[in-house]
Formats: sequence, C-alpha cells, structure tokens
Amino acid sequence: MESIEQSGRTVDEAVEAALEALGVSRDEADVEVLAQESRGLLGILGHSEARVRVTARAGLAQRACDILARTVQLMGIDAQVAIVDEEPDAIYLELHGSPDLGLLIGKRGQTLSALQLLVAMMTNRQQHPDKRKRVILDAEGYRARRERALTATAHSAADRAKRTGRPVTIGSLNPRERRIVHIALADDPGVTTRSEGEDPQRNVIISPRSGLRHG
Repeated sequence: MESIEQSGRTVDEAVEAALEALGVSRDEADVEVLAQESRGLLGILGHSEARVRVTARAGLAQRACDILARTVQLMGIDAQVAIVDEEPDAIYLELHGSPDLGLLIGKRGQTLSALQLLVAMMTNRQQHPDKRKRVILDAEGYRARRERALTATAHSAADRAKRTGRPVTIGSLNPRERRIVHIALADDPGVTTRSEGEDPQRNVIISPRSGLRHG
C-alpha cells in the first residue's frame, strides 16, 4: 500500500492534497492526522500547518485475494490464489496448486460457495453500496466443469420430457445451478422450466409444452 505525508493549512486541505497525489478517493484511503493546525498568537504568530499521512488501500480485487489467501491458510490448506479477472461489478478469483482443493470445494461446491460468500462480505464491508463487487471464486476450474455437466443434464432431461410427454425433475440445486439450467433451456421451444421447493436447495421442473410429444 502506498502512503504519502502532506501538509496544509487545515487537516481537510492536507488530506485533499494527499488524495489527489495518490489518485484515490476518500473512501479508498486511510488517514492518520500527524499534527493539527495551530493559529498561534493573534492568529498570526507561531502558526503551524496540519500534517497528515494518507495510505491508499489495496484495490478491491487485491483485498479479496489477500482475504482468501489468509482464510485458506487458517484452514490449514496450502493453496495458491490468483486474480483471474476484474470487471466493474465483479472480481474473479481462482484457487489452485493444492491436493486438498476437494476440501475447499465440498459436496457439489457447497464449501466453495460458502467461502465465496465469506470473502465477498469481508471484501465489501467498508465499501459504499454503489461500489461493492461480487466475488466469483473457483478452484481448478470446478465451476466450469459443473456448468458443463449441468447443461448436459438439462438438455438430456428436456429430451426425455419431450419424448415421454411428462415433466422431468432435476433436484436439489442451489440458485446458481438453477440459473444454469434455466438459461440452458431458455431457447428450447419444446419445454418450459420452473423452480419448485424451498431454498437453498430447490428443484427445476422441465415440462413439455402442452400437446407436444415426440416419438
């Protein structure tokens, strides 16, 4: 993190000058007041300026990366963390390089999702709501593999629904997984999809459109 010391007639003036020099906004920096301004005798003699130290905080992506690395370390897992990408509203992180990544993924990605939520909350806790970002966490490409598998399952279920004329259920999906299924079949004119059940694990019902049945 980069720091700068700056003087000014007032604390606010010194802080503004330091922020401009660092190229960051007020909510992206920590301010330490080293000395308050003093007017001196009659407001003239002995006047001293305010002095501050302003430190630019790490960017959100780096903060998320550091939080994840520390969390994984505390879990006793030796894994590497990398920033894959950063978008205006999202940060993408990847875990790799450990034989214990299966522990971080958990059953059907549940541990990975919980870890993702924790990192996102800690990363954004001091951010203005308008500047918060989603954190998307993956481990050795698990999410991409899971998405491909769910998409294939969705298409297979849709084919069965159209062939038999009866609804087919894909069960116990979290919100992200349900969204993958809905999107996979959004352009299929032969079926409709709907979610059913209680969160966090709900079902997706794939139904053939009325009167449609293939032999």
